[in-house]
Amino acid sequence: MRIPRGFHRETFEIVEGWPYVEGLLIDVFGTRVGLRVLRRWYGSDVPDYVDAPGTRDEILSLLADIAMATDTIRDLETGEAVVRFTHASEVKAGRDGQYGVLCHFDDLFSGESHGIALERLRAAA
Repeated sequence: MRIPRGFHRETFEIVEGWPYVEGLLIDVFGTRVGLRVLRRWYGSDVPDYVDAPGTRDEILSLLADIAMATDTIRDLETGEAVVRFTHASEVKAGRDGQYGVLCHFDDLFSGESHGIALERLRAAA
């Protein structure tokens, strides 16, 4: 599998490997499905959990949506998945709707494991 490459979401410099995939994951988690005009499939239901109560059922649904959104990150040429959600740890959720989750991912191009802390989930638009 080739190493994914694209633009950094803040600096617009060309980046490759995990920094690029990490930016994609953060973007897909913060974008509602259907928000992108030419890519209606892009995004996730993760923004729906902003201000939702932190019950056990809500947390399990959130983790399922994170896993499904992760599966949409694919190589544009081959269609192969480039990252896999493996598990979550340090899950914090309050009745005030504030979530904190440490998500663990395996990148499929190098076989390494990485973590991304998602705190105070926010929706883009």
